[in-house]
Amino acid sequence: MTMLHHSVIMKLSIRTMVVVALFCCVAATVKLVASDVRGLITDRKSGDPVSGVTVRLATTRLGAVSDSAGRFVIKNVPKGTHTIEFNRIGYRPTKIVATIRLDQEDVVCTLLPTDLQVQDVIVSANRRVQAVQDVPISVSTVSAVDLDQRNITRLDDALRYVSGVTVVKDQVNIRGSSGFALGVGNRAMVLIDGFPLMSGDNGDIKFDVLPVTDIEHIEVIKGAGSALYGTGALGGVVSLFTKKVTDQADMSARVYLGGYTLPRYASWRYSESIPIQGGADVRYAKRFGDVTISASAGIRTDQSYRDFDASTRGVLFAKGTWHMSDVSQLTLFGLYALHVGENFLYWQDLQHATRPPTSQDPDQMLQSEKAASALEWQWIADNHTSVIVRTGLFRTHFENTLNNVTLDSNTSTAYAWNTDVMVTSSLSNAFTLTAGMNGRVNSVSADIYGSQLQTIGSLFAQGEYAFPSGPIVTAGLRVDHEKTASLSPHLEYSPKLGMSWALSPTTTVRASVGRGFRAPAIAERYAKIRYGPFQVRPNPDLLAESSWSYEAGIHWTPADVAIPIDLDLAVFNNELFNLIEPRFDVNDPNVPIVFLNITRARIIGTELTVKSALSKALMFESGLTLMLPRDLVLNQTLKYRNNVLWYSRCIVKPVDPLSLQVEYRFQNRVENIDNSLEAFIPDADQRVPSHVVDVRAFWTFSTQSGAALQLGIIAKNVLDYYYTEAVANLSPTRSIALQIEYR
Repeated sequence: MTMLHHSVIMKLSIRTMVVVALFCCVAATVKLVASDVRGLITDRKSGDPVSGVTVRLATTRLGAVSDSAGRFVIKNVPKGTHTIEFNRIGYRPTKIVATIRLDQEDVVCTLLPTDLQVQDVIVSANRRVQAVQDVPISVSTVSAVDLDQRNITRLDDALRYVSGVTVVKDQVNIRGSSGFALGVGNRAMVLIDGFPLMSGDNGDIKFDVLPVTDIEHIEVIKGAGSALYGTGALGGVVSLFTKKVTDQADMSARVYLGGYTLPRYASWRYSESIPIQGGADVRYAKRFGDVTISASAGIRTDQSYRDFDASTRGVLFAKGTWHMSDVSQLTLFGLYALHVGENFLYWQDLQHATRPPTSQDPDQMLQSEKAASALEWQWIADNHTSVIVRTGLFRTHFENTLNNVTLDSNTSTAYAWNTDVMVTSSLSNAFTLTAGMNGRVNSVSADIYGSQLQTIGSLFAQGEYAFPSGPIVTAGLRVDHEKTASLSPHLEYSPKLGMSWALSPTTTVRASVGRGFRAPAIAERYAKIRYGPFQVRPNPDLLAESSWSYEAGIHWTPADVAIPIDLDLAVFNNELFNLIEPRFDVNDPNVPIVFLNITRARIIGTELTVKSALSKALMFESGLTLMLPRDLVLNQTLKYRNNVLWYSRCIVKPVDPLSLQVEYRFQNRVENIDNSLEAFIPDADQRVPSHVVDVRAFWTFSTQSGAALQLGIIAKNVLDYYYTEAVANLSPTRSIALQIEYR
């Protein structure tokens, strides 16, 4: 990295740290004079206290979580009449109106249990705390329980179980927004606790960097999110939230060991012994006075179902929060991930689908490192206004080695610096304003990209108005200024308009329209590399991609029915402009690949998700997405997109300690790919619909001390169905693992 790049980042770092330090000094001395609201939450049927309930004061950022005795405290609540919202999985969402008059007010709330496990969680689709039914756009969630029980070790594996989402290598495809471009230029943004984890060179997601055991839940926001999140959120946002630390020590450990069954075809058996996979995770968290600390570590080893695809991965994560006062806190987190493995690019041919081409050197290895550190300061300026300041750095490095010697022609070191200042204020009981500014610097030093610098500065604002008659209207705008190297700068304007309306306690309708954009990644503009048989040529003249996303939906949860059911239906239309796609330049004698703005596309579709509890021992959920992705330039189906996505899960609990789960995922056959690949890769056009069935069984034992031991048998792709997600890449075959978890 050049001295200029170091200088730019250092200046931003110093300025940001000064701002944060000044804010901290002010916040540490602030003590608001207001009332404390204390309360007790009980089960309406049993009368027992209910823990883990999210309690929120409507139109403010004030809230709490009930403890093991069902009690909670919300501090510094202004006197007057307030609506308090209560949400917890397994109970119906509840709202009560309370008038705060005294210095300390007591509130009692009883929740009605339901067999339907609807995660009516608090989400951040609008970058502020609010109930999911108030959001004007589709949001899907994945809980920590789902991550544990599916033996999830990488984020991409978790997203495969979200309706309307597919994953191809390192690219997340939300409702057809992305295709396949070897991990370059992802059209979905990924954040952890609000901090973006997008690499500075490829603009892609690093799935193995995320601390799975520390994740509380994942939110997938479907549709353009650039109005609040900027570049990269063209197709949607994947937001991860880490677990909150309690007063008592929280310790967990998980180990798993299994393997892949041998394939049915003899020509696919690169080894007569069963390939082994295994791993372990540990986590510890506790509160020490005004400081909470959590730390986790994980290691994975996988011999793989394919030859020349073995890998070893490790990840470390730590987070600490200093509760400086009742109204301010400072959080610091850091993570580090290391991956060392062989580099399977594509198959030799269909007859040898588990083997790489004979020309690939078996001594060549791939090594990558990722490290991130971020600082966040939160301050409740008054009873209706809060300030969040985030700043952090994400470093990625990858290199190819041959006999432990680095190949300089395929290395890259990238730094992505992000600083974000956001203010949320409830200007009245009906109107909430969210506004702020953001700055990003992507600095790259690489043999394949050169030394490049990309800067993006942004301003954004969004207002939400709740009409007395019921509807909540959202309107926002973001302006981004992007500059890369010596290229001319450009401005991007991303407006958003949305509405949600609770027609009744059981029925909510929503509608939204928004613009998204994605600035070309440095890799797309400047890559000059040979990747297997492919030669990539730079194209610095690339323009930014853009989209308009339209959606209308209805959410229905009927009350007092024999079989509890939760139904959500959405119709959507995504208009895509100047999509960047890799193409072969047939006019060049070397036939290189070049990234071009060539596609004007439209994706229309509908999505239906259903959840139901047939009884306390039998629960079911299913999601069906139907799409028509069209390339309007070529008048054909958009490449590397599916038309049908279907996901279903059934949970059976025949006896108390035993739980059985069956999941099914279907994707129709991809209709259109780049036929030019046939000239380079044998059988590149071979593809079929995918039918993947996973089966799991768990036994859970509890101790008097409150600890729990869980034994699980996890079978993935239990029918051993053979299919591809990426071109000329056989997807994972059947695997069976034994998992032991202590909590």
